[in-house]
Amino acid sequence: MNLRDTPGTSPAHRQPGHAVPLDLRRTPGPDAVRAALDASGHGDDERRFLVLDDAARLVAHQLLYERLYSYGPARILCLAVGAPGRQVPPPRTEPGAPGGALHRPLTLRPPAAGVLWILDPHTGDDPDGLRPLVELLVQPEVFDAVLHGLAGVVHGVAVPSVRVAEHDLGNEARTRAWRQALAALAGQEVTGGGPGDFVPPELALLLDDSLPDAVADHRWLDPSRPASARRRACDDALEEARAGHRLARGPAGLFGRASRRGDLPGRLVDLGRAVEAYRDTVAGAFTDADGVRLTPEQRARLLERGIVLPDLTAADRTRVVPALRALTEHLLERPLPLRSAAARLAALSDRSAPAGSAARLARLDELCDPAYLRHLAGPPPFRAGGTTAGAALQALVPASAAGLWPGPGWLLGPAVGAVAAALGALMRRHRPNRSPDGRHDGGGTTRVTARLLGGFAGGTTGAVAGSLLGLPDWAGVLAVAVALVGAVLLAVRDWTSSVDAWWRDTDAEYAERVLSGVDRLLAETAVHDWLFADARHHCADGARAASLLLRALAATADAHGEGDGPAVPAPRGARPEPAPRETPTAGADGGADPWEWDTWSDSAADDGWYDAAPPSRPGTAPADGGPYDGDPRGPYGTAAHPHDPAAGPPRLIGPAYEALPDPSDDPYDGFDEGWPPPGAAEDPPWLERERGDGGPDLVDTLVADLASGIRRILAPCWARIERDPARAGRIPLDGPVRDLLDEVRGRLLRDAATSPPPHDPHPGRRPDAARMTGVAPDRVAGLLAPGGDAEPAVPLCGPQHRRLLSADPLAVHRVRFAPEAFRRGTAEPDGRPRPDGPHPATPAYAEDVVWTPAGRHAGVLGLVPLRGDAVRTVRGEAAGEEGDPS
Repeated sequence: MNLRDTPGTSPAHRQPGHAVPLDLRRTPGPDAVRAALDASGHGDDERRFLVLDDAARLVAHQLLYERLYSYGPARILCLAVGAPGRQVPPPRTEPGAPGGALHRPLTLRPPAAGVLWILDPHTGDDPDGLRPLVELLVQPEVFDAVLHGLAGVVHGVAVPSVRVAEHDLGNEARTRAWRQALAALAGQEVTGGGPGDFVPPELALLLDDSLPDAVADHRWLDPSRPASARRRACDDALEEARAGHRLARGPAGLFGRASRRGDLPGRLVDLGRAVEAYRDTVAGAFTDADGVRLTPEQRARLLERGIVLPDLTAADRTRVVPALRALTEHLLERPLPLRSAAARLAALSDRSAPAGSAARLARLDELCDPAYLRHLAGPPPFRAGGTTAGAALQALVPASAAGLWPGPGWLLGPAVGAVAAALGALMRRHRPNRSPDGRHDGGGTTRVTARLLGGFAGGTTGAVAGSLLGLPDWAGVLAVAVALVGAVLLAVRDWTSSVDAWWRDTDAEYAERVLSGVDRLLAETAVHDWLFADARHHCADGARAASLLLRALAATADAHGEGDGPAVPAPRGARPEPAPRETPTAGADGGADPWEWDTWSDSAADDGWYDAAPPSRPGTAPADGGPYDGDPRGPYGTAAHPHDPAAGPPRLIGPAYEALPDPSDDPYDGFDEGWPPPGAAEDPPWLERERGDGGPDLVDTLVADLASGIRRILAPCWARIERDPARAGRIPLDGPVRDLLDEVRGRLLRDAATSPPPHDPHPGRRPDAARMTGVAPDRVAGLLAPGGDAEPAVPLCGPQHRRLLSADPLAVHRVRFAPEAFRRGTAEPDGRPRPDGPHPATPAYAEDVVWTPAGRHAGVLGLVPLRGDAVRTVRGEAAGEEGDPS
């Protein structure tokens, strides 16, 4: 009979190349072979079948073997279980010679087929004893190596001798790692924050007020429209104000008439009105084009105002969702918890959501403050002379110099002081903040009184000094000339600096910055609120949908973790974790009796092996029935599918492990109940199990696998987000997420997640087995070292069968195998190997090791050939036990 599918063995998701296990040890039927053929696939280039059969029924099942070739060439590896003297009553008399030799049909001849004869009752009669062998042989690498080795031995039949080391996790470590991985995947609820440091360029344009390079030289205002005319009026008014300032400063402004006709205050008022008119035009455009998206009517009104919008490629909404996908996958690849990634996407949605151009009116008022415009209309007061003491000093110095002329100095000194005061009065009359007609007058002071008093005091002081000194007349004339020139120069200098100070107080030059800011704001609004409106709206909806999906995935992961029960169940076929023990020596009943090649006899006669029968032991099947008659679950301990009570006996079809589980078949049914199985025997002597507590990279690798699977699950969702982001956030993903969690957990159960999943983007960076399990690879290194042939393997036969084997030690063909995880290490991000870890140095392995992509078993499988008379090929055909071939 066939056993039901083992975890991941659904034909729909079978990993290409894996052998299809087929059990014929109980009453088989044509449906069993047909199911195996369907599981193998019609289009496979290499079809492999691993058949488990009773050694006494190979010929009776010849027609079933022939049917395995019905779809074309195939390769068959048969595990013939049972001693040669053991007979299972068939419905018809078996052909062939009497006796206990192995009768093999022609169908099982090399090179397309081979037979491994298992004579060890500890392995053959134990429902779980063959599981490690099946797990190894279904892998195409080991399958092909063993079949190739059997082609080189006599009759293509050999007795296996095995030494296997199994690296795995303890139940508590497996449960702890799984729960930590689920917690790290889902994360905690977070609020606030931003999209993070990495933002694709397509999204970065939507999040700030930066302008694309494509619009750097674009003219936003149509020269023939009102907006452009008002913008030019602002420039003209500012230039007129600057020209008026140039006329007012210097000697021409103090003594000339042009400055008085310039009307600088009026020009400042005109500047303020021009800026205000331009601001009102921009504000009107912001109000007219307000909304989530720019309609054709709004675009027409903007054009009437004179605002020209370009065709911008970056505003295409089709660029948004691919950028959102890149951002989301980057967050998951870090890996960031699902809820943290969802919070960042929600923040991105909030920032990218368009608020409308009317929301920028406040910013427009900040740039073009109405108070500033009122300030331009009311010019500040004009102040000349500085402080009172400073103004008096400016008149005192030249008046003192003029008073040094003895005699005339008493008159000329005060006269020069009066000239200085008159110049101060002229400054007040010609002050730049006063219009000629008096409409605008900011007032001010020029310190005339202080100048007059200072001049009189200076002239009197100079006259007294001149009388005492008695300077000649020519010196007095020179002093008066210098005093007059100095008084004028000091007045002009004071006037120029005072006009410049007043101009700075008007802040007229600030109008240029105001206009540039309004222009920049207009461009930003046109790009982000009008041209990018559709893309920003699409980005906000898409980011919100992706955020909702991630939160739903996190909730599913939490629910899956809560429903796991107290512990992650042990793999199928695994036994309770045994205490460390020594490999038992064989007793009289067979098993692990170590013998040397030189103790084997050269003859098969008188050995009694033809009549020998394996002794029965508690917990095993009786000698006259199938090995699994007492176990309704079959050799893999698998019950019938819980959703189909009428499914009949359990079946085993398809490869032992798959990349993706079948959603209709829960591969973990029966893990928690009935464990350990009643009467389970201890591990076979050829199997050494080592349990680790989890390596430093176990949890991180599980989280990375889950995140990689999440990215794969989200891949088809992006198309729906592109089409309808409002509904895409409610896509039900519970089923795919549970399948992913089951798949990752299945690999955790199978080989401690040392094998990379098919969706792993960087399988070469996966940590090695030691960093995943926490078990040092010393035992595996010893078995697979170049000199590892010295360690004996355990033959799967009893000592009573030793005469059956060939006496030539050189005829033994060995197949050494190990998962890739034992020679794969993890590299640092820069490519250098990690210096830390349980084994910093990579162990040396033999060149003939067969490396398998997955699994938790490593060791040696020896093919011990048989004597020539131990195998008999039956050439006749028989209907067999399966019934009428028709």
